[in-house]
Amino acid sequence: MFGPCSHRTTRSTPIVSPKLSPSDRYKEDSAVRPTPKSITPNSMISVLVIVLLFVVVFLSRWREIGHREPFLPPGPPTKFLLGNAKDFPRLMSFVQLTRWAAEYGEIVSLKILNKNMIILNTAPVVKAILDKQGLLSGDRPQVYLIQRAEGVYPVFANLDSRLCRGSRKAYHTFLSSEAIASYLPMQQREYARLIHDIAHSPNDFIPHIKRMMSSILVSLLYGKSLSDFGDSKYLLYFDSARKFAELADPFAHPPLDILPFLKLVPARWAKWKRLCEEVKQIRGDFFDELYEDFETRYNAGERTGSFLEKILDHPTHFDMTVEEIRGLTHVLMDGGVDTSAAFLQSFVLALVCNPACQVKAQSEIDRVIGDNRMPTLRDFEDLPYLRALIKETHRFRTILPGALPHYASKDIQHGEYLIPEGSILIMNTWGIFHDAKIFESPDTFDPERYMKSEFGVKDGASSDGLRDNLPFGTGRRICPGIEMAERTLAINTMNLVWGLSFADKTGQCSMDLNNYHCTSDLSPNPFTCEIKVRDAKRARLIDETYTYMTA
Repeated sequence: MFGPCSHRTTRSTPIVSPKLSPSDRYKEDSAVRPTPKSITPNSMISVLVIVLLFVVVFLSRWREIGHREPFLPPGPPTKFLLGNAKDFPRLMSFVQLTRWAAEYGEIVSLKILNKNMIILNTAPVVKAILDKQGLLSGDRPQVYLIQRAEGVYPVFANLDSRLCRGSRKAYHTFLSSEAIASYLPMQQREYARLIHDIAHSPNDFIPHIKRMMSSILVSLLYGKSLSDFGDSKYLLYFDSARKFAELADPFAHPPLDILPFLKLVPARWAKWKRLCEEVKQIRGDFFDELYEDFETRYNAGERTGSFLEKILDHPTHFDMTVEEIRGLTHVLMDGGVDTSAAFLQSFVLALVCNPACQVKAQSEIDRVIGDNRMPTLRDFEDLPYLRALIKETHRFRTILPGALPHYASKDIQHGEYLIPEGSILIMNTWGIFHDAKIFESPDTFDPERYMKSEFGVKDGASSDGLRDNLPFGTGRRICPGIEMAERTLAINTMNLVWGLSFADKTGQCSMDLNNYHCTSDLSPNPFTCEIKVRDAKRARLIDETYTYMTA
């Protein structure tokens, strides 16, 4: 009745398994389970070799950190992991760099953990690496502290970046010879005011110098005199510049760019974080007011021929954002104000501490110009001793003793040495200018050396690689404002020597490094001296020129 697909069920007889002994059970299990492979001596050796290789690679990588590779230039002995990190003094590091140059030669390598720092100690090696191989050595290392405090700061843009290309176009617009010539009337007013202010309040000569340099750059960049914002505003800038230079000192803070995890340290234990916030606040207080005032005038159609106007009138040509353009004005202020002010202070200190040099410079300027008129820029070429005095001040107390660092974007071969990609390159300007093989008695202030030879070198020494603008940098990152800076220094040094006499009233005048301070730049500590107008005729000319220029 039911087919094969029926659901009908029937009772079946249970199946009973036979009872197995333990040995039989094992044989049965073995029959159904695969037998594991036995561990042979050869396989044990293979495992041990792999583990050993892992340990060796791990340890060798750790050993390499801080270790100087054989292809690098020589340098001081390194320590495990740290390399030469603990060998750097936090103050006046260029002095130690120069000692290492005397011991290890014209090119020295330092290891900062796993980072290479290459110190270039002679003019020929600077010429070979930074000038002739500028495409490979023209980048800047990225500095986290500056980026944190400043945001966009174009000086650190790589050569092949959009920002660097736009910045170079902007520099050319602002600093071409034609543009610089157009700035002269405004600058002459500031130069006339400087010597007038010093003549009438000589005890404040350092603030007068700082105010003058600040006002020139503010006028050129923003189209309005600094005095329109209050004469004391320059103090805010120099306060910000001092702290900014402290922030930029590569040896004063933890190596955040090498050990990024240090950025996570809480602010209570990270002094550098508090300094970043302080710098950001002070620089914001200074620059924001200038830009907001400019922006109001610009939007209202007011034109003064300022740098910002020229750039913002053609934004597509420069391919820069407003934030980047604002950052460029910060760079130009930082590059043009503090350094020139520091040089003029050193120049005055040199006159005070070397009265025979002052007398000789005054005799020369009296012979060329006399006392019936004030100096002009045309007079400068007729004053060889004054030019020598300027060159010796640059050499003896160079403002940027370690210059601004470069960065190797590719491997660089120099003779038998390989400079690896990613190395930081430092031009030891101080060491170059204090090399006893090149300069006679380099630790003596002596302008006469530049009367004897073009670059001040001693008899028989090579001047290869030396040039008058070496203090302004090198390669594709040389200061774009050299012409403007040299003109500013030329006119002001002529005015100071022509119109004033400087004398030590303490009996302790010294250009010793103990009387200087250095962060990223070198400038004298505040000092006092006796300043007098040389005679009544010059005093009258100073006042008349100032009245005419500011009418």
